Amino acid sequence: MAQTTLMPLDPALSPQQVTRVLTITASLLPEEVVAARRARRTRGWVLAVVGAVILALAGWYVVADRGALDASTELESVTAEQSRLQRKQAGYGEVVNTQSENITITKQLKTLMAKDLQWAGLIETLRDTGRPSSVSLQGITATLVADKAATTAPVLPSTSGAATIGTITLIGTAPDKPSVARYVETLTQVSTLANPYVTTVTQSGKTVTFVLTVDVTTRALCGRFTTKCKTSGGN
Repeated sequence: MAQTTLMPLDPALSPQQVTRVLTITASLLPEEVVAARRARRTRGWVLAVVGAVILALAGWYVVADRGALDASTELESVTAEQSRLQRKQAGYGEVVNTQSENITITKQLKTLMAKDLQWAGLIETLRDTGRPSSVSLQGITATLVADKAATTAPVLPSTSGAATIGTITLIGTAPDKPSVARYVETLTQVSTLANPYVTTVTQSGKTVTFVLTVDVTTRALCGRFTTKCKTSGGN
């Protein structure tokens, strides 16, 4: 029978020092096993990253393919609509050609009628301007200056600030000479006219007969295809 001998405690050691376990560890695995485990972990991470990249590429490819399919479908729809509109337009070819011809004619008329002058409106202006002064027009003679002659013929400076394109000679009657003077003054305020000038005044009883010349300015040019004419005989 074995015997156990109890050794007395060293009085120099405390109970905590006697029961303390030394924390000393040592790896007894061979280096090959440790390296193999590290290699497996690294290979696992690489495979996980590659798998995530492959999934992302696959998702992008699916989205791109769907977008290309949608674009192709929309292109086919637009092409079909264009073909339908072209077939429909072919049925209205004559109408389209007529509209184009109308536009061309309108442009040509604007060029041709650029110097159109509405004599009826101008004569109405002359008569309306004379009514406040009790002036009555008996005769009107008008001449327009040709384009070539306008560059060489001597003309008075326009009092309205616009170029002159012709001259009107008026024969009329008035109660007295002051009435003729007021008529001339009123004509200077009409933008379509300029340079009114009385050439002769003849007293006959209680009336005065006068002859007056006045220039026509470019502001009197108007028509259907150019500048819209004013409806009244004012400025």
